[in-house]
Amino acid sequence: MADPPNFPSSMASSSCLSSSLTAKCKYDVFLSFGGEETRTGIRSHLAAALRRKQIELFIDDEKEANKGDEISPAVSDAIETSLILIVIFSKDYASSKWCLDELVKILDCLIKNTGQIVVPVFYRIDSSDVHKQKGSFRKAFVHHERNFPDKVQKWREALTKASSISEFFVVDPRNEAGDVEKIAQDISKKVEEMSDSPDLSGFVGLNLRIEKIKSLLCLELGDVRIVGIWGMGGIGKTTIASVIFHQISGDFQGKCFMKNVGEESSKMGVIHVRDEVISQVMGENIKIGTPTITPNIKKRLQQRKVLIVLDDVDDNSKSFAVSLDLFSPGSRIIITTRDKRLLDKCGVENVYEVKGLKHNSALELFCRKAFRQNNRSPDLLELSKEVAHYANGNPLALQVLGSSLYQKSKEQWKDKLHKLKLITDPNIYKVLKISYDGLNWEEKEIFLDVACFFKGEDVDFVTRVQDDPTSMRNGLNILVEKSLITISANRLQMHDILQELGKTIILQESFKEPGKRSKLWDHKDVYQVLKKNKGTDAIEGLFFDLSKINYLHLSSHAFANMSSLTLLKFYMPECNGVPIMSSKLHLNQDLEYLSKKLRYLHWHEYPLKTLPFSFKPKNLIELNLPCSKVEQIWIGEKAFKLKSINLYNSRYLIRLPEFSEIPNLERINLSESNLERLPATIKQFSQLRYLFLRNCNMLQSLPELPLFLSHLDASNCKRLQSLPEISPCLEELDISILEKLSKATFPMKHDCSLMQFEFQNCWELNENKILADSELRIRHMAIASLRLFYENEQLNCPSILLPGSEIPEWFTYQNIGSSIALQLPEHCLINLIGFALCAVIDFKQLPTNSWDSFYINCGIYFKMNKSKALSFNCFLASIRDAIDSDHVILGFRPLGIGGFYVGGGNDSTTVLVNFCLANVKCCGVSPVYADSNTTEPKSFTLKFAAEIGKLDEASEIGSNASTIETSTGFLYT
Repeated sequence: MADPPNFPSSMASSSCLSSSLTAKCKYDVFLSFGGEETRTGIRSHLAAALRRKQIELFIDDEKEANKGDEISPAVSDAIETSLILIVIFSKDYASSKWCLDELVKILDCLIKNTGQIVVPVFYRIDSSDVHKQKGSFRKAFVHHERNFPDKVQKWREALTKASSISEFFVVDPRNEAGDVEKIAQDISKKVEEMSDSPDLSGFVGLNLRIEKIKSLLCLELGDVRIVGIWGMGGIGKTTIASVIFHQISGDFQGKCFMKNVGEESSKMGVIHVRDEVISQVMGENIKIGTPTITPNIKKRLQQRKVLIVLDDVDDNSKSFAVSLDLFSPGSRIIITTRDKRLLDKCGVENVYEVKGLKHNSALELFCRKAFRQNNRSPDLLELSKEVAHYANGNPLALQVLGSSLYQKSKEQWKDKLHKLKLITDPNIYKVLKISYDGLNWEEKEIFLDVACFFKGEDVDFVTRVQDDPTSMRNGLNILVEKSLITISANRLQMHDILQELGKTIILQESFKEPGKRSKLWDHKDVYQVLKKNKGTDAIEGLFFDLSKINYLHLSSHAFANMSSLTLLKFYMPECNGVPIMSSKLHLNQDLEYLSKKLRYLHWHEYPLKTLPFSFKPKNLIELNLPCSKVEQIWIGEKAFKLKSINLYNSRYLIRLPEFSEIPNLERINLSESNLERLPATIKQFSQLRYLFLRNCNMLQSLPELPLFLSHLDASNCKRLQSLPEISPCLEELDISILEKLSKATFPMKHDCSLMQFEFQNCWELNENKILADSELRIRHMAIASLRLFYENEQLNCPSILLPGSEIPEWFTYQNIGSSIALQLPEHCLINLIGFALCAVIDFKQLPTNSWDSFYINCGIYFKMNKSKALSFNCFLASIRDAIDSDHVILGFRPLGIGGFYVGGGNDSTTVLVNFCLANVKCCGVSPVYADSNTTEPKSFTLKFAAEIGKLDEASEIGSNASTIETSTGFLYT
């Protein structure tokens, strides 16, 4: 169908996509729909299909709670920050004022030519009904003409324009699954074209190389083709392969970009990496586990046109590369490697050699890093040419050298050039070593630690196990600025060449005697040192991959001479959270010594009942003994610096350290232990924030827990009969908390952290007791939330998830379904501080592939007569375990206080509460108020008011007290 004049179609708009759109986009797809039939039909099926394709999705569920009202700011923002806007038209679509307003907003974005794409889907309805407003649309507009005459014309124009865009039809229920998959495939391709086309403005000299490799791929041919990309480290092989992958992957049915194939094959084995590739191209979790691929999997692979990139293949993974002849015609495999002989052995005929950048391109890249722009300082231009020359066109070396000279004086430039000229045989390692030599002592140590131990690790973990976390963070930032490391998804990354440089520097400390080096990471070196007791006080860090040994009997004196040891890790690689094998390390007698300097101790399957009696853990920060035989960690020792303990699957554990021994503990993992109960003194652990008790099948009860505990995971505890005990005294709050809340920005829209207490699949819990205690329990959680806000200005939404099928009676506002509306007298907003929330969720209807990232969200919307609408959102749960029964979620959402404008008269405010991304059977809500203490004027408690009568009473609290004036009204205290 032809497009209306001057109105871009969905296909045309993709060509004018601006880089600013991709930069600001939060979502790949915004999904708009109307009507219950759509919600339970195509909406849920299409959402599941899109999620399977790893598409970031915003689903507008708010309309169910906002019938007849304006679209919320959250939805408006989601529309503006989504790449693709899907509108599902159904017979009831036009009956919703919300849907029509939403459509106007969507088409406004398209008219502004922002580069977004609109995709209409006609669900069991003819497009002409939408285009000309016939049938059910005509009936809906009869109503709208009477009630919204000022909006009707805009709505009609929007429907007409939207129905003129290239459409999908979903009519026949028998073909619905196929139609949904077709839509999902098309959307996936569009997302690839829009969001994954890299911005090449930051790269130099790529376009010509990309076109040459594309010519080798011969994408127009129907054969199965393997193309090799070969070149030295740092030359740009991975970058080139990544750009090509994103440019062409939309034309394939399956895709996989497997990074660091050689390294992963060395760690996890070739079979594991192969299974991961197959899983990604098939879009499901497939674990074959044997060298031979099963006939069924092979048949399915041969029916799928795929694109696979195997990055950085080496001798450890060459056998995997050879076996990739399984796919259907049109499939393409790209292999990047430093070893040309490997490609020859694999029979790869189409090989592209990546050479260094030519002089002008090399100088341009160098200047971008040295000057943070492409403007070349005339005063330093000749020096720039000379310095760049020593990089020999290698992009990595150019970036590192350039970054090392940023904001340096001319004399410092000359000094760097002098050092480069001293290199008789310039190669990339020697060139990069010059930049390493320019670091101070502390920065060098951090660089070497990342190279030897922490590549790929979480930044928070790496900083946590340091004596001075702030100094470590500052050092990491400096290394980032100098292009020596990168941080992606909060994990430390380092180029292989730089990692090899760091390891080479350590090897040079003692080539022949590993025990005299400061850092040990190679399993062969560690094995020899431990087997022959060759350790010395030079060793500061030792990481040992236990999967690499067949057998090792450890002497009781193994660490006797390692007095400087600060980092010790005996680890077993895992697959899906499960160790790939049992440890073959044995220790038949007590260990006599561990260094008192240890900050980090990780020992998988620690074989003894306790740590050495001589061990003094005064410097220990993190202790991990997963799958150990430990009964108690130590006897009477004190570890004031200890923040984290992991005793996962330590089934012999009988005693935990006392509070006086580890007063600063923040995190403890006791999952899959056989503890029947926790010590009553655990409530004294005032710093404890995370407590993990998953799958503790002997656990029967829980004592009172620390007030500020922010995450408790006690899921799948089959014998647990009761929730944690509640303190018998109702704690009061200082009035200063209200003062701080009243000064905070209102509405408080900043991120609300999740305080989650998980009891899913705990079948022995007493539901009647839980219902009876629920108000008191939420009250205490809310108190903790408000106190935490006072301490760190971080808003927290506490919640509890547990088996159940009823809303507690004290939630007077209750409704069937996922939404509920309240009419509150305006004066009842004066001391409103938040809402208690509850929902019963049917998890049986949740698709099995949703469990990896399933979460429950709640939106609260205020429609006020004398001010604009306000909206608040919060996450109530993030769930990993499969649940096949009804569960109840109880929570509290703080709102701030004093921010609602309160005028005179008897006006009411509509409050709409909606639970999203779950099949909610019923829900309940109760307003929560700050209740002043008449005997203690500087304190207050929380009052739950569920009935209008109670609301009127709540508004009068503290009427004889002083007031705190805010920018928008008055807060009675």
